[in-house]
Amino acid sequence: MPKARPMPANVILYGVGALGTLVLDALRSGYPTIRVVGAVDHAPDKAGRPLAELYPGYAALEGIVVAGTLAECLAGIEAPVHLVYHMTESVPAAIETQLSEILEAGLDVISAAESMFHPWLRHGEFTQRLDRIARAKGLSVTGVGINPGFSFDSLPLMLARATCGVTRIDISRTIDVTGTGPGDIDHVGYALWPKEFEEKIASGRIVGHMGMPESIAQLAERLDMTIDTVEERWETATADFPVDSGTPELGMIEPGRVIGITQFGEGKKDGETKISMRLVMYYEPEDHGLEVADRIEIVGDHHIKASLVPAARSLFGAACTIVNATHDVIAAAPGFASVLDFSIGGAERGGFRYVLDPAKPPRPGHVALVKEAIEP
Repeated sequence: MPKARPMPANVILYGVGALGTLVLDALRSGYPTIRVVGAVDHAPDKAGRPLAELYPGYAALEGIVVAGTLAECLAGIEAPVHLVYHMTESVPAAIETQLSEILEAGLDVISAAESMFHPWLRHGEFTQRLDRIARAKGLSVTGVGINPGFSFDSLPLMLARATCGVTRIDISRTIDVTGTGPGDIDHVGYALWPKEFEEKIASGRIVGHMGMPESIAQLAERLDMTIDTVEERWETATADFPVDSGTPELGMIEPGRVIGITQFGEGKKDGETKISMRLVMYYEPEDHGLEVADRIEIVGDHHIKASLVPAARSLFGAACTIVNATHDVIAAAPGFASVLDFSIGGAERGGFRYVLDPAKPPRPGHVALVKEAIEP
C-alpha cells in the first residue's frame, strides 16, 4: 500500500561529492517541498565541516555539519528524516552495507548507483537481501539516474506510449564526459592506453557504461518484446593532441590515451537484433565532429523518431532525476521500487496548484488564475 507524502520531505545527503553539489544546485533552483537536514561523508576533508562551507551561498544549509557516519548524522537532527540520497559508489559489494544501514535506520533511500536501476537482472541475491530489509521496515529503495534511468529506458518508454505493436527500438546517445568524477573513471576506462583498455574489458576489471543490459531488458519486459541474448562491445578513440579531462584526477590526457569510448548493446532473439543501443562517450566531442544528442527510433504500428539536442546532461541530469524521484520513493509500496513506475511529472516543484481567480470569471479566450497552496 502506498505511503503518505510528507511536505516538506526532509532528506540526508549520503556522499557530498560532485553529484551532491549538483543535487544541491537542483534543490536551490526551486523545490520548496524538499529540505536537506543532514549530510554524511567519511572523507577527512569533508567530515566535520559545515555543509554551507562546502557549498557557499545556499542559506538553507546553515547549521548542517557533515557527519562521518549516518548514526552521527541522525543523532544531530531533531526534525523527522524521511529519505536518504545515496551518492557514493556503483558496485553492489561496495554499497550493500551502506544501503542496509540506511534501511535499518528506518529511512527510504534513492541510490545513484547504476547497479540499483534494475538489480534483479544480474545481482539477484544482493537485491533480495535489501528487498527483505525494506519490506520488513515498511520502506522503499530504488536506483535512479540519467542513464540508466532516463535516456535508455524512461524516455523511450514514454514515447512508446503513443504506439503499439513495437518490433524494434534503436537508441543512440552521444555525450561529453568532461568533468566526470573518479567513480565513473574507475569503471568506464577513460584515459587508459587502448591495449590496456582492451585487456581490462576482457578481464572484467572495467565494464564501460554500467546498465546497458538492464535497460535493454526493461524495454523488452515493458513492451512485450522477446529476446534471448544481450551482447555488448566497445570501440575506443584517441587524439594526437592533449585533451583536458576537466578533473584534477586525470588533468590533461596525453596523446595516444583513450579520450573516446563507443559502447554498443544489442538485445537479440535467435541472432536477430530487436533492441540496439549505442553510447558515445567523448571528452570534448564537438572537437571530434560529434553532435551531443539523444536519438530514439521506435518501429511499431506508429513509427516514432525523436531527438533530444543537446543530449540530457549526464551528471546534472542524474541530480535532477534523484530530486524528482523524492516523493515517489517515499510514497512507494515497501520493497524495491522502479523509477519506470513513477509519475511522469516528478516532484511538485512549486508546492501549489492553479485555480480559477474568483474575482475574474473566465470568458472566451481568457482564463485568470491564482495559486492555491497544496496542503501536506
